[in-house]
Amino acid sequence: MTACVLKYIVKGVGTDRDRQHDLKHEIRDALPNAQSVVVLPVVEGFAVEIEMSDLSPFNRSSFEPYISEHVLPEAVKIGCRVESHSLQLLKAHFA
Repeated sequence: MTACVLKYIVKGVGTDRDRQHDLKHEIRDALPNAQSVVVLPVVEGFAVEIEMSDLSPFNRSSFEPYISEHVLPEAVKIGCRVESHSLQLLKAHFA
């Protein structure tokens, strides 16, 4: 079993409390097995940290691309109500 912590910066979105709550909710819906999802406001966006205790059915090399290419873009689009944003991976720790 592989666990991981992924931390991203999402830029180009509004940082009001409703969007913060909605983004966290969308990520939680997409990743119901996440141990922890933290969404904090930063300048012009959010810091997003996702902690997973089990990556099944993914492995180390396929999980982060799945999150950054599918889960987060869709969650940001719905939760933050924007089409255009930037996403930067800050940390990927696998155990």
